Amino acid sequence: MRLAPILVLTLALTSCLAQGRRWRGEPPTLSHLTHQEGRFDSPAVGREMPYGVYLPKDYDADEHENTKWPLVIWLHGMWENHERFHVRGGGKVLDKAVGDGTLPPCVFVLANGGRTSMYVNGGKDRNYQDLIQKDLIAHVDKTFRVSKRRDERALMGISMGGMAAMRIAWAQPGLFGTLACHSSAVFVEDPKQLDPRLLRLSGRIGLDDVFGNPIDEQLWHATNPLCIAAKLEPKQLEGLRFFFDAGTSDRWQFGPPNQKLHEVLKGRKVEHTFELVKGSGHAWGEGVEVRLVDSLRFVGDSFRAAATGGDAAAPKGETVGGKKGG
Repeated sequence: MRLAPILVLTLALTSCLAQGRRWRGEPPTLSHLTHQEGRFDSPAVGREMPYGVYLPKDYDADEHENTKWPLVIWLHGMWENHERFHVRGGGKVLDKAVGDGTLPPCVFVLANGGRTSMYVNGGKDRNYQDLIQKDLIAHVDKTFRVSKRRDERALMGISMGGMAAMRIAWAQPGLFGTLACHSSAVFVEDPKQLDPRLLRLSGRIGLDDVFGNPIDEQLWHATNPLCIAAKLEPKQLEGLRFFFDAGTSDRWQFGPPNQKLHEVLKGRKVEHTFELVKGSGHAWGEGVEVRLVDSLRFVGDSFRAAATGGDAAAPKGETVGGKKGG
């Protein structure tokens, strides 16, 4: 039996919409947080930018009228935006972490850094690092009741967001007391040795827009964590708690360069904790949801230590310059 053309079209559209919903995910039901979206003017990129924010369920309660909440800022990965964390599993994991005490109640901000910007400063109306470390932070400080204490502020990120989080936290170590990253876009020091697959796809994935073609080696060395780490001094980062991980099954092969970053930091005696997670992939749906629990616990331990004046618990992974992890 042949289907009428209008029915065929309807079925096709329904299928496409369903696939789109699966790709984007569905907003989670939150029990311990509220989620909202906002916008702010960013001189760094010359326009208004959106963002998401989770607030404690009792943020507006009378007893918290003067409460200054710990702050977390999350930087998304390439091709993503501020909505991705919320609908692809992060929101659900975060809500549970607050509910079971893994992470104390806090203001958790989801930044939007452009789909392929690498959060790099690229000139007029393209200064994406400044978008985060200047404009977004200033807006959050003005709009929400957040602590100004370094040890009650954390920066987190995934993929290109992890790369940027490292760069920002290292460039201005007084901004954040805790840094936690997953599957960070850490590249080889010499761009001529870049993975051939990344070179082939550089135009499509946006690397050409950021670093040029041929690659601007000066910009590459100034923004690539592996190059920056080679010059870091422990005293510059004193007090910064730093956790990062990568999966052995990362489809972009970021496991080995993250492992090398760990070795460089270890050689320079920069305090950090690193874990190479066997079998885990690169992003949402590939194991990051499970690993997110570890980074939220790491941040939570930092906030608890700040509140009590004690020491943070030993994290998982190999710890350099601090307590030994499991």
